[in-house]
Amino acid sequence: MAKPTADEFIAALRQNEDQGNVDALAALYADDARTSNPTDTTPHEGVEGARRFWEAYRKSFQTIHSRFHTILEGEDKAMLEWTSDCETAAGVKTSYDGVSVFETRGGKIVRFTAYFDPMDLSATHAEAKHEGARGAPESGAYGATQGGVEGGAEAAREGA
Repeated sequence: MAKPTADEFIAALRQNEDQGNVDALAALYADDARTSNPTDTTPHEGVEGARRFWEAYRKSFQTIHSRFHTILEGEDKAMLEWTSDCETAAGVKTSYDGVSVFETRGGKIVRFTAYFDPMDLSATHAEAKHEGARGAPESGAYGATQGGVEGGAEAAREGA
């Protein structure tokens, strides 16, 4: 069974970012997968945990588009360096940078971790609350205490 490639992950992620569809992402994960980022207190477990992670990620933004700068792939892992341009659920436009790493076994992702500075998003939420924006995320929203991170597409690979 072939492992998911970075390109396949990016294409699935693009479906989530553009259409809110998490099915393609969830299909890449193993039953015993662990998915996390710096805002998670514990990893999301299994395929359903990955599904919830990516749903929370998408719901945290009105719009999001990620560009990949560096992609490294090995036999059973990949590292993706990215910048995500977004409008938060609070209506604040911003961008943030990070790195995601995934490991595979038996043709599925068994570990996915995104690394980024949550303050890059928390500051925008605090700013929106201060300005009285409607729908500013509370604790538990992506960039506050829970969620996911990522983005991409073939166009992103080309520097779009």
